[in-house]
Amino acid sequence: MRRLILGVMIALYVGFGLLGLTFLAPNTFVGADHATYQRAADALWQQGNPYIGSIGLGYNYQYRYPPLLAEIWPLVGSVPVWWALLGLGTALTFYFWYTDAGWLGLLPIIMLAGAWGQTLINGNVQPIMMALLVLVPRYQRVGPVALAAATMFKLHPALGVVWYAGRRDWRGLAWYGAAVAVFLIIQAPWLGQFVTYYLTNPDASPTAYEGWGIRLFGDVPWLIVTAILAVLSYRYANSRLGWLTNLVFQLEALPRLLPTNLALLLSAPLKSRSSARSASADLQTGRTPAPAAFRKALSWGRADRNGPGSSSQASPPSGPAPTRGQESA
Repeated sequence: MRRLILGVMIALYVGFGLLGLTFLAPNTFVGADHATYQRAADALWQQGNPYIGSIGLGYNYQYRYPPLLAEIWPLVGSVPVWWALLGLGTALTFYFWYTDAGWLGLLPIIMLAGAWGQTLINGNVQPIMMALLVLVPRYQRVGPVALAAATMFKLHPALGVVWYAGRRDWRGLAWYGAAVAVFLIIQAPWLGQFVTYYLTNPDASPTAYEGWGIRLFGDVPWLIVTAILAVLSYRYANSRLGWLTNLVFQLEALPRLLPTNLALLLSAPLKSRSSARSASADLQTGRTPAPAAFRKALSWGRADRNGPGSSSQASPPSGPAPTRGQESA
């Protein structure tokens, strides 16, 4: 009977994944978003304004982000480097699903194949955001900086501060604020253009289309549901589902929720009961679970080995302090 239930569950996940792939295929174009970022970077470095590169190209080809991505594009925007970063971000996110949930963690990945597959093919920055957001609940110092970087790419991850407030993690909130301040200073010469673009260009408006969220039923239901999710995210931030609830809140708060945005839910891997017990035992005994080399490389600033749902204020295990070489996370 258990095998039958498992088989049905796998079939449903695979079927949903195939449906997503079929639905999103007509809007999947190799390198489409990469080309948008390239235009913005060219406009910034050649004409001093990243928001004039998409004039007249229509709503779907606008660079709506803060200036940061266009600013650093000459360093990361070449085709091999950019897709290597996207692949690395995708692989890192999948790695945490496997380590937290085992082979069953592959099922949500299969179910959302259309969402993460389209952004990967189009060259959208979202796989990098997935990797940044998956670090947030795991690392005390790296997490807030990762959230700040994700905020500077697409703004709406800023709502993740509800998670820090709900956990009473004021130190994490301070790290986030400091990182945002640094990123804003880096972008200062172009922030005025960013604000002007949003205020004057009709193609920049995130409210021009309803998307696929609750806003389809009107602004009032959307605002009510968003407010309820904000309260739940705050109230249950310390629970096992705290970070997932926060991501659902972030997505529902979007005035234009797209099916591809759902891939960000993969930034909240859910631990299986067995892996949670194993992680708890590792925390008590001080053992480092395999693969040790990879986990040690990410251990600097680790909030705790129990991952999302455990208080970030817990005392760290005794032992030698991490070295600077572990800061690569």
